[in-house]
Amino acid sequence: MHPDLFTELHAIKSRHWWYRGRRTVLNALIRPHLQAVPSGPILDLGSGPGTNHDLLEPFARPLFALDSELESLRICQDSHYTCGTLADAVAVPFREHTFALVLAADILEHVGDDSTVADEILRVLKPGGLAVVVVPAFKSLWGWQDEVSGHHRRYSPAAIRKRLTNSGLDVVRTTCMNTLLTLPIFAARKMLRLTNLAPRSENQILPDVLNPILYAIFAVEKPIVCRWDIPFGTSVVCLARRPI
Repeated sequence: MHPDLFTELHAIKSRHWWYRGRRTVLNALIRPHLQAVPSGPILDLGSGPGTNHDLLEPFARPLFALDSELESLRICQDSHYTCGTLADAVAVPFREHTFALVLAADILEHVGDDSTVADEILRVLKPGGLAVVVVPAFKSLWGWQDEVSGHHRRYSPAAIRKRLTNSGLDVVRTTCMNTLLTLPIFAARKMLRLTNLAPRSENQILPDVLNPILYAIFAVEKPIVCRWDIPFGTSVVCLARRPI
């Protein structure tokens, strides 16, 4: 990812419809499982510039950030994590059974061998600990944002479920999110390709006035994902536990 994008993400994380909507839906997915999670800290694996802090901070546990980019961790200091660690997700510098919950939000797609990241998530989780893995969905939605973000792939629900299962995690739930906006995003990305437009980031395309509208559309999924797994969307969320 281009270094300038870290500053951009930090500036927009509290108001941009995508990050607000993702936090709203993930909060609804995670909270029902917290009572069964053992005591202990949380790891924000691939924290970036702190885009997940507002999601994890209300869970009232020590919160650790890990990222491979020094600039991300520098910006991350503003979010008041308990600790920030400069390291790669394929070699997490913590002991086995350290964390009660690991969030890997839009991380695995950045790594050539994503199995190593899944193995590390399993290793650092406490027995009974919860992994929350978010990845971009479906190859057909590949767009310019994937290019500038340094993605290697997008995933089907079955593919990410298989990846985590192969590493030894017990998958609890797999669902897509940002479902209602899937077709508009698909059409917009196809149009960008056909017109050869290449914005530095898709975050720059939409006017701010659309933010509350798009957030409302995204957030309406909250009661739905609490009850059912959704088969399509722009992202896949997989909840999995380390066996006891």
